[in-house]
Amino acid sequence: MFSAHCSLVIAVSVQLAAIATAQDYTETVWGIFAYTTYGDTLPNIMSQVRTRALSDYGASQLEAAGSAFRDRYVRTGGSAYYAGSTVQGLAPFYLDSQDVSILTTTDQYVIASAQAFMQGLYPPLNQSDVQASDSTPNGTFYSYPLGGYQYPKIVSLGSSDPQSIMVAGQAQCPMHQAAVSEYQDSSEAQDITQESAAFYTKLWKEVLMGEMDESQATYSNAVDIADFLDYEILHNTQALEVLGDYDLRRSRWLADQYTYATNKQDDQQSAIGLMNPVAGQGLAASILNAFSINVGTSGLQQKVTLLFGSDEPAVALASLLGLAKEQQPNFYSRLVRGGSLVFELYSFEADEIYPSYPGSDNLFVRFYLHNGTDSSEFASYPLFGNGPSQEYVPYSEFQSEIETFAMQSTKEWCTQCNADSIFCTGLMGDSSSSKQKKQMSPAVAGVIGAFVTLGPGIGGFKGNDKNASDADLNFRKPIWGSTSKPNVGTDDDPSAAGIVVQGHERLGSWEMGQRRKEIEDIASPTHDGAPHVSPFDEENEEEWRIHSGMQPVKVRESV
Repeated sequence: MFSAHCSLVIAVSVQLAAIATAQDYTETVWGIFAYTTYGDTLPNIMSQVRTRALSDYGASQLEAAGSAFRDRYVRTGGSAYYAGSTVQGLAPFYLDSQDVSILTTTDQYVIASAQAFMQGLYPPLNQSDVQASDSTPNGTFYSYPLGGYQYPKIVSLGSSDPQSIMVAGQAQCPMHQAAVSEYQDSSEAQDITQESAAFYTKLWKEVLMGEMDESQATYSNAVDIADFLDYEILHNTQALEVLGDYDLRRSRWLADQYTYATNKQDDQQSAIGLMNPVAGQGLAASILNAFSINVGTSGLQQKVTLLFGSDEPAVALASLLGLAKEQQPNFYSRLVRGGSLVFELYSFEADEIYPSYPGSDNLFVRFYLHNGTDSSEFASYPLFGNGPSQEYVPYSEFQSEIETFAMQSTKEWCTQCNADSIFCTGLMGDSSSSKQKKQMSPAVAGVIGAFVTLGPGIGGFKGNDKNASDADLNFRKPIWGSTSKPNVGTDDDPSAAGIVVQGHERLGSWEMGQRRKEIEDIASPTHDGAPHVSPFDEENEEEWRIHSGMQPVKVRESV
């Protein structure tokens, strides 16, 4: 029999051998997928006066974000800050539209955000010391305009495009609108509305008067009010003199609370409430689609997939992925403007110089949060409720987990949303709307009728929609659609020897679907008048909600 000492020696020897073997391999990134929120733009509240458009500050934000992605993923021949993270086969200087796929909604500020991001990812050629000129056979010399500015191919998905749920699955989804209305009428929302009434009245008197009716300065418009305040402190000197740090932080917290509550996954929700994370389900389908194409073409296509849109898909996806939990409260918040959720598809390769595309058993996925356009930091987090020691999962496991909640087809979206769009009519038949309603229980159909059809009688905005009672404001609806995954074959090549992958490390409260801890302190001041501290005021807040703790003057000083 072996002694306990001998057993320990053998165990340690095996571990050391595995580590030594793993050190012979290098990480090779084959593709990335990123969802990025638009930059600073004219807020909805002011869109009655001017058309919403990306500001110069917003353009600078997104250009900085694109530069951070370039530093990490594009091999330019210099001393790369992130060794081994560059995407294989990605052109270093000249933008190849076959390498980079870009999808946006049709909103100007979203498209402009994508354009600004690409200026950072692939800057004008003269900035990279590459000749930005050409000549014709007759000797005429031409110089590319704007110093060799490169023109990306950006696909904007309108409401008639079934693929548009990839970037805005919640828009024009009647069931999601009903879920938002259900939340607004819930006891939780009503309690917050009452607790924050005095706060919003104060804001209305100080900065919102003339922009909206006093009756609309409530929690139901928390997102739009917070966006307005953020815009004002950047572009209005007088706002800096009126708004305090507490005002900004509390307005953002209330906006974060509202966005999460109306887009989270919660198994305890009603049949209507289960439609809250529909935007994340559509976004999840686009991730599966991009990685499936990358695998099916051995890394020749979908090397970089970039989606740009609003906050809802990012918050919903974070909830579905198990990122939002007690140990990571920063994921209950919206992203910083220009922040990104990033997924890397990579492998361990023995040949660092000439790596070959691996078998599916040697493909892995990891998640990064790039949340702050002034920072190049990509912070990693475990997916699917795993413990902090497992920051990556095998691609096959990632695929099977995502498939449990991803929207599988356009028809599924049409049915679940009870939508009557043009492409839904084509899929379901001319009588699709009536057929779908017949499939629902009378109770669900009745709620939809009360919340959607008679919505204007409720008052206030329902998500991104404008009701008849909101005559003083002008909101634009985002765009929507659907997608399905192609059938892609698999490669049976064995995985690299010696690479040890841990299984799930689920630790009770780490489980996905955990209900959010009740947070009431910040919702109202204490009895003695002093504000409570937000639960998001932690060190990791800098990664997810950087501008929640910023000083107004500093924001103006940094672009």
